[in-house]
Amino acid sequence: MLLPLPPPPQQPMLQPPPTYSPSADVPSYSVAPGPSERTLAATARSRRRTPSGVFVRSNNLISIALRGQEEDTELPSYGRHGMICGDVGLSCTQGIQSVYIKVEGQLHLASPEGSSADSMFFGVGHDLWSTRRSRRSADDDADDSSAESCPSMFPFEIVLPDTFTDNGGRRSYLPPSFDVPYSDAADIRAQCNYLLRVVVERKGHKLSLWKLHKKLIVPFAYHPRTRPPQPILSSPFPFLSTVKTLPEEWFQITSTMDSKANSDLEPIDCHLFIPVVQTFALADKIPFFLQLIAPSKSLQSFLYSTIPAHTNLKRSKSMAAETSAPPTVRVHLLRQIIIVLNGQLSIRKFSIGEGNLRSLPPGASPSMLRSRSLDSGLSTLDYEGEVRANSDITAGQFGISQLQVRDFITTYLAPPNPWASPLNIHQHSHPIRLATDRCTENVDNEAYTLS
Repeated sequence: MLLPLPPPPQQPMLQPPPTYSPSADVPSYSVAPGPSERTLAATARSRRRTPSGVFVRSNNLISIALRGQEEDTELPSYGRHGMICGDVGLSCTQGIQSVYIKVEGQLHLASPEGSSADSMFFGVGHDLWSTRRSRRSADDDADDSSAESCPSMFPFEIVLPDTFTDNGGRRSYLPPSFDVPYSDAADIRAQCNYLLRVVVERKGHKLSLWKLHKKLIVPFAYHPRTRPPQPILSSPFPFLSTVKTLPEEWFQITSTMDSKANSDLEPIDCHLFIPVVQTFALADKIPFFLQLIAPSKSLQSFLYSTIPAHTNLKRSKSMAAETSAPPTVRVHLLRQIIIVLNGQLSIRKFSIGEGNLRSLPPGASPSMLRSRSLDSGLSTLDYEGEVRANSDITAGQFGISQLQVRDFITTYLAPPNPWASPLNIHQHSHPIRLATDRCTENVDNEAYTLS
């Protein structure tokens, strides 16, 4: 007996859609504040222009064209994760067996002890074409009866990696192109170079004028971009005002200028203030404030020369000139190079930027400067200024297993006659980092933020 089917479900009554009124027009926006508005904070960044030039090099067989370069540049340049793209051309394809392209990083080191080393620390290569690969392709294709002939043009793309692994298994960032100027360190050599090598293997014979291997080498620069995590104060001076209103923007570096063992002078406390970020762009003018604190007697010995009683001043005009010479007060950028060869370390230091000092109060001459009294019975000498890296410095701090490059901001103090003064020469270095770009530049992600 068949049971009756259940009645079909009732369809819900469809309601008409609600009525909509047209939306209001989108208000117009502008980066400029309106009459009743004001800008509280802004980060101005500009995107770098992408070069559109082509760099070309060639010999009698091989030519290479690299795209994305500045017009009329003498050396191709790439940044972090840079893509080396272009075309390799051959003027003759007869007898070609293979075409190979390779990116190499080379390190050239020499120490004062006479040790030297030239090595390839990084390499990545690609086969552009080979007869063996062409034969395999022909075997896979039933319609082809012979291998493909060598073409005359090969487009290529190679992306530079961010890191590499050295012979000891240590992973490091690719170092930038680097060279120690001979004028700064004549007894050492530290060069980090990059090149693009194209190798063509040709089938030759005894009477052939061609070598079995023909190559074209193109050096290029590798400049990975970096930037500080925050900008420095745009108006840092007068220091005593900004340190009260924005104390978090300054970092204090303390050191001591000692007196000699046979002297009863109190040492001089040195206080150098620099922006708290401690990472600066190569183009930044780094503001600083230097304060020397000590009893008046110690500061007077620093300001004015002390001539031993037994010295006959009449016998030397140069001695008389030295009595009126001012003290030496320097704040400069110092670069340290560490080379490791055969297990031995060689260290050299040289200045890469001289500071511009101004005595305070404004207009005071260092030789006429007088100390300013404090409630504690101490006195001070105050200086302010800026320091910037030299224009020929293109790379900041980096390190690989055989080469370390470090940067410092250095305070150097010397009395007028160090040999006769009861005070010792004083030098104190504090580590900083130098970046290629300013913090407010480059909205793209190519510039790596240093922490």
